[in-house]
Amino acid sequence: MARPKASPEQRAAVRRSIQKAAVEIYRAEGLSAVSARAVAKKAGVSVGTIYSYFGDLTGLGQSLWEPQIAKLETHFRETAAQHEEPVARIEALLRAYLDFGIEQAALYKNALMFVRPGAAEVPEKRPVSEYAFPSLLKDAIKQGQADGTIIAGDPALLAQLLWSGVHGALALPVNMDRVDLVPAEGLANQVVGNLLRTLTATP
Repeated sequence: MARPKASPEQRAAVRRSIQKAAVEIYRAEGLSAVSARAVAKKAGVSVGTIYSYFGDLTGLGQSLWEPQIAKLETHFRETAAQHEEPVARIEALLRAYLDFGIEQAALYKNALMFVRPGAAEVPEKRPVSEYAFPSLLKDAIKQGQADGTIIAGDPALLAQLLWSGVHGALALPVNMDRVDLVPAEGLANQVVGNLLRTLTATP
């Protein structure tokens, strides 16, 4: 006799238990300890159940941060909508990104500073257009180029350079914690100012 199909509520409960097990192992033993076997044992499920629910370990890891990142994406869109002038919009977006990384440092580190172990599966690349921050930067750059306030160049490349600048300000003091560096909160104003100066057209 076939087993009855799990209800949506039961599936959601299994999903949460797997995610909880992964988080507990990560916090206690680090990323290298998060294996399908270890998570399955802690959650009381089979290894196959993990792959059935999440596809692979990468999918499981991403599922832990997606709700918070979705909220951040909404915040970026709301921030952009408040500024009609493109340079002001770019400045507001850069500041919002830095504020997020400073105020929610643990989430930023886990979600956006993840370094994939060499043995881990490499996920399929998703287009940059799926992400609010670089897309909003690109749109503002294109508008600024049209009205002459922003330098010429590939808007997608310029957006990536801006993103690299704010991400680096957040990541460098964390990745190089053995070096006496100024933390991101001490650099935020200068980082934004310098990035805008390289982007704006000379009158």
